[in-house]
Amino acid sequence: MIKVVLVGDDSYEMYAKAFYEGFKELGYRDVTFFATNHYLESEHFLHNMIFRVENKLAIGRRIRRINRELMKCVKEKSPDLLFLYSTRLIYEKTIKKIKEWGVTIFLYNNDDPFAGYYPPYYWRHYRNCLKYADVGFVYRYKNIEDYKKAGCERIELLRAYYIEKRNYYIAHVEKKVPEVVFLGHYEKDDRDIYLKRLLNEGIEIGLAEHAWKDFEVGNPLVIKIKNSLTLYNEILNSAKIAIVFLSKINHDTYTRRCFEIPAVKTLMVAPYTDDIATLFKEDREIILYKNEKEFVEKIKYYLQHEKEREQIAEAGYNRLLKDGHEVKNRIQQVIDAYFLYQKDKNREDCT
Repeated sequence: MIKVVLVGDDSYEMYAKAFYEGFKELGYRDVTFFATNHYLESEHFLHNMIFRVENKLAIGRRIRRINRELMKCVKEKSPDLLFLYSTRLIYEKTIKKIKEWGVTIFLYNNDDPFAGYYPPYYWRHYRNCLKYADVGFVYRYKNIEDYKKAGCERIELLRAYYIEKRNYYIAHVEKKVPEVVFLGHYEKDDRDIYLKRLLNEGIEIGLAEHAWKDFEVGNPLVIKIKNSLTLYNEILNSAKIAIVFLSKINHDTYTRRCFEIPAVKTLMVAPYTDDIATLFKEDREIILYKNEKEFVEKIKYYLQHEKEREQIAEAGYNRLLKDGHEVKNRIQQVIDAYFLYQKDKNREDCT
């Protein structure tokens, strides 16, 4: 069993924390979670203000402390693998030093650290660290070329995932929500236009209240759902159709919800991309739309054809299980990549 130090933010259950728990569930007991956000928390108001600024700019006394503490942690634990999950605050010089100690270093980012949406300084440390990564994992195909240009030589696609203890089918759900829901964030693209087209057809829509509080205020067809993060799985189970939109900011060609929605046997309606079409069979396992007209027509059709809707949702669920898109499947991919890297490294050392 390899020893791992996992670096990331443990504020959210579905990101680095899910990897930590997944390692444990796979039997890897010698895993240390170095949670960077714990060093940016204080009960003192002024300190919190300073920490927020340092966190945003990824510079300052507290950020330097995080890097010192990480090196101390690595020295103490002597891991085989250092896995950095979407880390913005770890310096290039820190990773360079740890690499000199003989630790294998993997980097992963579910955001696009090269997207023009972010200020140049935001992901600078992550981008600078890529040249020291033994394997750089990308969330989307677009970043493969970006990683190469940043000096990363060994790159793998590591997709998003669902988490079986968070995203699961419930046969009988008491919570009442609209038949159609979208539980994602607001973004300045055309998603609001698509939603308004549904409203014009008299279709009620459930939206996450915290993300859409200013959208169509007073429209009785718009139901703002409270506690959508806490009740996420229950809401998805209650809906007949769950919509997917893709983030243009991150150049997404699929998203985490492409796995979370089929996991609960709810019909997923998503924009057509070649990427999604390789994951699920169009109109047989999920529904894909290419424009506003198809978006509206297909949602109206499947609201009215219950048997077809349920058959497609069931087929999507079965495909999800067959192909293996749960978080532990991704962790196994990381573990396999570690042993393959070591095998190739040993072969190179012998030549």
